[in-house]
Amino acid sequence: MNLKKTVMMTIAAGMTAFSLAAPMAAFAAEAPAAETASASEEPRELSAEEALELYKQSGYLYTSQRYGFSIVCPTKPVAVVPASMIDEQAYGEVLIFESEGFDIKHAWTIQCKAFEDASIPDNLAQKSEKEQQAYLDNLMKTMPYEFVRLADVLGDGRLGLYAVTAKDWEVDENGDGKPDGTLHSDTQTVRTFFRGQLGGHFAVELLDNPDITAAHTATYRLGLMTFQEIPAVNNDAAIEKKSDKEKK
Repeated sequence: MNLKKTVMMTIAAGMTAFSLAAPMAAFAAEAPAAETASASEEPRELSAEEALELYKQSGYLYTSQRYGFSIVCPTKPVAVVPASMIDEQAYGEVLIFESEGFDIKHAWTIQCKAFEDASIPDNLAQKSEKEQQAYLDNLMKTMPYEFVRLADVLGDGRLGLYAVTAKDWEVDENGDGKPDGTLHSDTQTVRTFFRGQLGGHFAVELLDNPDITAAHTATYRLGLMTFQEIPAVNNDAAIEKKSDKEKK
């Protein structure tokens, strides 16, 4: 199969695959749609399952023993740096796929202590559609999001959040509860918050500079579906010893 056709089919199916994992309630305007090849170039679109399997086979499995996770990346990161280098409060890593000097062009930030229990209740799936929508409406009012929905990221029935940040958003500058100012960002990011298989509180963010692309959004979504939480190893000596054993 032609590589270009395969990539385009994977992108289209990848967008579909992640959407299938989300509940039907609380959908808003979607993130940028995938580019598609013409009908003459695309005889058959890959299914969601085929896209995910192809992605796993062609991607790069990245494992962080320190922060307790593994995820399949579209390519091997060209660099990995602590998330605290971008946000001093962040606990995790930045997987950089493309950069120009110190300017990051394409990366995933993975935070491992990303939210408190109260901010994303563990029982969202049990709430009514009306309660879920009220929760999302409140987020849209209080957070700089252009788009947010609930998503079953790991396919285990527990709901997390999938959001796209806004370039312009209103803020309450004097604390009177009413918006009276506007902030602007030159870039947007895609953020997904969810609980791992062992209960960790994770956030995986797509950094795409200057603009979010359909291809990177699709591989990001496929990557999310490969996410695995593993027991973290916090001791440097233990990490080195474990790595040596895996190499043998």
